[in-house]
Amino acid sequence: MMDYLKYCLVLNLVLSSVSYAAPVAGRRLIKRKMQPHINVLIGKELESVLISGFDLKRKFHTNKSTKQFKGRKSIKFNCLGFANKNIGRLNKPLLLASLKSGTGLLTVNRNKYQGELLVVASHNESSCDLINQVPLESYLSSLLAKEMNSSWHVEALKAQAVAARSYAIHKIESQQVSRGYGYDVFYDLESSEKHQVAGSFLDTTRKTEFATRSTRGEVLVDNRGKLKPIFFHASCGGKTLKPSQVWANKVYGYKGVPCRYCLTNKKRRWNKEISQKRFNGFLRWAKRKGHLKKSLSVGQKSWSQVRIASDRFRNRQIRMYLGRKQFIIEKNHLRRYFGRVVMPSNFFKFVKTKHGYFAKGQGNGHGVGMCQVGAFALARRGWGYKKILAHYFPNFRLKKNY
Repeated sequence: MMDYLKYCLVLNLVLSSVSYAAPVAGRRLIKRKMQPHINVLIGKELESVLISGFDLKRKFHTNKSTKQFKGRKSIKFNCLGFANKNIGRLNKPLLLASLKSGTGLLTVNRNKYQGELLVVASHNESSCDLINQVPLESYLSSLLAKEMNSSWHVEALKAQAVAARSYAIHKIESQQVSRGYGYDVFYDLESSEKHQVAGSFLDTTRKTEFATRSTRGEVLVDNRGKLKPIFFHASCGGKTLKPSQVWANKVYGYKGVPCRYCLTNKKRRWNKEISQKRFNGFLRWAKRKGHLKKSLSVGQKSWSQVRIASDRFRNRQIRMYLGRKQFIIEKNHLRRYFGRVVMPSNFFKFVKTKHGYFAKGQGNGHGVGMCQVGAFALARRGWGYKKILAHYFPNFRLKKNY
């Protein structure tokens, strides 16, 4: 195990030596044929941060002081009220410190990270955020074990590497997260289901490293050569969806495609019951959001008289009747309101029961882009990663970004 860890560390250090290290603040631009670094939020609203490693180099960005430590060293940051006591009330995040290790590895909560760790003071909380700045290919090698499964067929892992790389570079180039806040938050994406779940150095395996290295720099672009957000999910339930069918935004180039291998996965089937009271709450919410006709009554008694038209899995809308009035609800609104625990996917059949409502569904996730279970099944049937990606993204093509 230790020999392999040494192999991974040496290999990733060599790969990162030819990469482009983006600055910790301000805009981070992608240079052609140069591997970018990515800033990943790995800890949010922390009361304290303990970072350890060998031959640490610590830099305080508030006073631009730098200190080098020999041997093993642990450095703790107490974040509660730090900004208010030492700097004053902040109106945006502040980069406090950055740390590097002479060995290339830093430890936080028993997890080892490559690259550099940034400690950032939150502007509206007495806490700190922890950010890992790491070469993109190293980030992807560990991510594959979290977003997919490191034991899966290598062609499925390659497809996942391309999809995750495309998503990550789009976040870097568009500065989407910082633009959303209106100021620099010092990271490109979060390590969470909101964006992508990143791993640590020890999550990298020979197979995930090989899948990443074999597709190095490859991304998906639309037929106009433009980089777009490339989405993926666990299991679609039988057919993938377009972004506009799930979220409010449209993304040029997407197309829903059948995924019959995912459809046969019985472990991805689910059943959920929703009480009349909870469904009434959903209807009131839907009306406030403008998803229902304003003329419809919102009384408790009236909503209990709602009738549901015959539904099918493939339907993306639910037809309901209140008296003679018909109104239509998008199924993704139900998942948006009840959440992923109650409604694991957007692929379900909805019926009314004596005591409430019943959803019988298939799949897990939003259903947009590449179905991971489907990609695994296709890889086992001999499909290469390029053919897998072409199936789920028929209007996109591969491009070498660096």
